[in-house]
Formats: sequence, structure tokens, C-alpha cells
Amino acid sequence: MTTLQKSVSTKPTGAFNLVVAARFRELLKLVPSLRLKTSVMVVIGILSGLMEMVGITFLVSLVFVLGQQGSSSAAIPGLPAFFGSFEAAISKSMLVTILICAIILRIVLGFANSIIASVVSHQISGSIRHRLYSKILTIPFQRFQHYERSDLMNVIATESYAVASAHASLVRLGINLGTIVIFGAGMLVMAWPIAVLGLIFGVVHNFALGLFAEAYRRTGAAAVSAIEDLTQLTWTTLQTVKAVKSFGLEKRHENIFDALSTDVGKTWSRSDQMGAATSLLSEVLTFGVILTIILSSQFLPVDFRAALSATILLYRLQPYIKEFDSQILALHALEAPLQNVLAIISEADDARQVACGEKLEHLQKEIVFHDVSFSYEGSSIPAVSHVGFSIRTGETTALTGPSGSGKTTILNMLLHLIQPTEGRITFDGRDLSTIERSSWLRLLSVSGQDVELMEGTVLDNIRFRREISEEDVRWSADVACATEFIEKLPSGFDEWLGDEAIRLSGGQRQRIGLARALAGRPEILLLDEATNALDEATEARVLSLLLREYQSRTLIIVTHRSSVASLMKHQICLVPSVV
Repeated sequence: MTTLQKSVSTKPTGAFNLVVAARFRELLKLVPSLRLKTSVMVVIGILSGLMEMVGITFLVSLVFVLGQQGSSSAAIPGLPAFFGSFEAAISKSMLVTILICAIILRIVLGFANSIIASVVSHQISGSIRHRLYSKILTIPFQRFQHYERSDLMNVIATESYAVASAHASLVRLGINLGTIVIFGAGMLVMAWPIAVLGLIFGVVHNFALGLFAEAYRRTGAAAVSAIEDLTQLTWTTLQTVKAVKSFGLEKRHENIFDALSTDVGKTWSRSDQMGAATSLLSEVLTFGVILTIILSSQFLPVDFRAALSATILLYRLQPYIKEFDSQILALHALEAPLQNVLAIISEADDARQVACGEKLEHLQKEIVFHDVSFSYEGSSIPAVSHVGFSIRTGETTALTGPSGSGKTTILNMLLHLIQPTEGRITFDGRDLSTIERSSWLRLLSVSGQDVELMEGTVLDNIRFRREISEEDVRWSADVACATEFIEKLPSGFDEWLGDEAIRLSGGQRQRIGLARALAGRPEILLLDEATNALDEATEARVLSLLLREYQSRTLIIVTHRSSVASLMKHQICLVPSVV
């Protein structure tokens, strides 16, 4: 199970008000500026509902005025007797004017709320996507390795929208609740017995809806899990398509995909079925209340006009209650994706990335490891144990040793990807932790045996989104002995490469990776088995060119090959750690 899937709560969500409060607290953590925007949208929505109630009330009055021969004054349903002089003063034309104004104002408020909701939704989605992407770049490298890349892709591309959806649900909840209260107050003034029946209906309805809450929460979590599995399969298939075809596993992958896709469809189908069931429940209960009012109307001590207005309000209340239900259940279903988004955004930033430090313009003397140890999380054996050595600037150095001796770990510490568990690393006598990370990384570049190529041209992959001239790109390709095969490609340096670049051999990929490292003309070049996929003749030419270019700069090579190590001025031999 992935880290994200583990982050989803398995405890019952509880009462509806607790669900709303929990989602609102999560949203405030994700988008702190939501409070004012939410309040404005809810107020506008409630005013729209108020205009609807006014419109219904005056419409009933107008119907009765039009039905009375020769009468030009209106009687407002449910208005207390001491407002009789006010009623007498309202003419038919004034009644029509008020009705039209209420309708127009409701339309305008509804339109304004729709526009604001759209703008806010896009702002929230954009903000969350930006925060997620930034977080991926700033969390410590060790923490990043705990996440599946397919899960991260799914959260950024899909689940980030859950934040905007949850906000929209909370806004609609506020609007519906406010409108229900206003309509209820109107019904209470017009015909209190009908209002009491409506209240009883609301309590029964709320209790019945609670039966669906936990099922919605489970369905939402199941949907997230199914989509994550589907995304992971798609991602790994794209990564390993050559291996899939080589082993003849196309049909097996297709069957697995179909099974997962069916699971996703079934999950959403269950959600739709529960939505239809809750909608039917709301409709049945509303019909039951209205039928009760009709059958008992002759026994209720309510004026007919007031009873009619209250009944219409109750009927018009049903869509608001129905939407209130659906938004509550939507918040249950959104629990899992919201928790996933929150889990990533809550990750602590890499302290070295955000901290300021002393700028390092040039490495003048040496890099020194002082009794350095490092252990990976969950490992009982340290990757590096009490290592001490120095690397002098302007010289070539080979790091050698068997697998598991910590060579790559040492390079990762130099790259600030990880920090020593014990000991310290100094540059010209200054502690690594006191040096501004970006100024240090500007001095060096790295190339490894596994080259991560991206979607783009050969030129794009060597530049790697840096401001590097085409002249420097071509120079680096020459030094890496890559120009010779690049120019044979159909489009040369403009040849498009996918992220896996399966048309290229391992040696060709390594030479593009080496050219990428060289293109910035770094003072310090780190090579981690960066030529082990090349044939001996090509490797010899590449090393010869590198040694010529770096005869007065710092070159650090991790290698298993004694023939390569012997070309370096200094050799540091590492030994595996023991328990």
C-alpha cells in the first residue's frame, strides 16, 4: 500500500456538523484566505434565497388580487393584523413591481454568485497545484523517495481539484442552510403548524440521511484507491513498455488494466446509486409532508392564503434540502483525496533548501569529510560509517570500493540531497550546513549511470531548462563524444525524445547525460559510473577529453573499474559498513 493510501482515515466520520467543521479546518490549512471569500459567497446565496421567498409570497398575493373582482389592494399572507394599514396601502401595480424586482434581483444575485464561484474555484485549484508542485521540489529527498511517482501525479492532476470541490460544497451548504432557515422563518410567520410539520420532516430526513454517510465515506476512499491503482499501472506500463513487449506481457497488462478500470467504474456506479437513493428519499419525504398538509388542511387553524404560501415555500424548500444532503455526502466522499493533498502539503520543507547561508563563490582548497556517517530510514546498517578523507580542488579523484560501500551516498551528500547523520563536511574549512545551497550547487554538476531523460528534443535534454547557449551545448556534446551519434539522428539536436527514449542505447543515453552535466561548465564535475555503458574505445576517448578539460578543475569519479581509477591523480577506497 502506498504512503498516500495509508494516510486516509478509517475512522467513522461522525455527525454532519463535525464533517463540515473537519472539512473547513482542512480547507483553511490548504487555502488560508478562504474565510472572507466563503462568507461573501454564502451571503450572496442567502440573499438570493430571500428574494425567492419574497417573490413566492407576493406572487400568492397577486394571484388572490387578480382573482378578486374590483379589488386593487393586496393582502400579504401571514402578515399580522397590526400591519393592516400597510397592506391596504399596497396597490396591484406596487405588488407587481415588488414581485418583478424580487425576481430580477434573485437572477442577478444568482449570476453574480456563479461568476464568483467560478473565479474562486480556479484560484483554489491553481493555488493547490502550485503548492503541491513546489512541495515536491522542496521536501527532503529521503521523504520524496517514500512516495510513488504515479500517486504524486494523480494527486497533482486529479485530486488537487478536490480542494475546490470541497470549498464549493461548503459554500453551497452555507447557502442552503441559510435559505432553509429563512424559508422556515417565513413559514413560521405564515402558518406555524405547517412550519412544525416541516421541522419534523427535517429531523426525520436528517436521521435517514445519516444512514448513508459512512457508505459515502467508504465509497470515496475506495474510488481514490482504485484510481491510484489504475494510475500506477498506467505509469509503470509507460515506463517499462519495452520490457512488457519483450516478455510478451501485453495481454496480461491489458487484462489487469481492464480489471482495475472495471473497479473504478463500479465504485462510481455505487456512488451514483447512493445519490439516486438519497434523492428518492428526499422526494418521498417531501411528498409525504405535503400530502399530510393537504389531508389535514381543514383541521389546521391557518388562513388559506397563508397555508398556500407556506406549502409552496415548503415545496420550494425541497431542492435546497436535497442539495444540502448531496453536499454533505460529497464532503464525506472527498475525505480521502483531501487527506492525500493535505499529507503532501504538510510535509516539512528541506531545511537546507529554505535556509539562508554564506555564499560560496569558488572552491579554493579542498572538500573534507570529517568522521561522516549516514543511515537510511529503516536500515539497521549505515550506508556510510565514520568516513574521513579530503578531495583537493583542481585535481582528479576516484572513489572506489565494492557495491554497498557508500560511494553514491557520498555523492548525494555532496549534492545536498541528504545530510550526514553524524560528522560534518567542510568546504575550504566552512561547514556545509552554513553554506547557501544554491551558491554551492552552481559550482558543480553531476552525471550518473541512470540518466533521467525528459519529454523534449536532444537540445532540450542537454540544456535541461537552464540558460545555456547552443554553443556550450554543442561543446559539451563534443566532449561527451555524443555529437557523432546525435547528428546521425533524423533531426539531429532537434530530434524528439520521450521520457524513456527507448530508441537510444544505454551508452547514448549516458553520453547525453554527460553532455548535460558539462554544458554548464561546472568547476566541480561528479561522475557516478557515468561511462560504464560505453564500449572501451568510446570510454577511453571520453575520459581523455574529460581529463584534458579538467586538468585544472575538480573531477570526482565513482567507478568500479580499476582502469578508470588509475587515470585519476588520487584514489579513495571505501569499504562496506558492518553491523
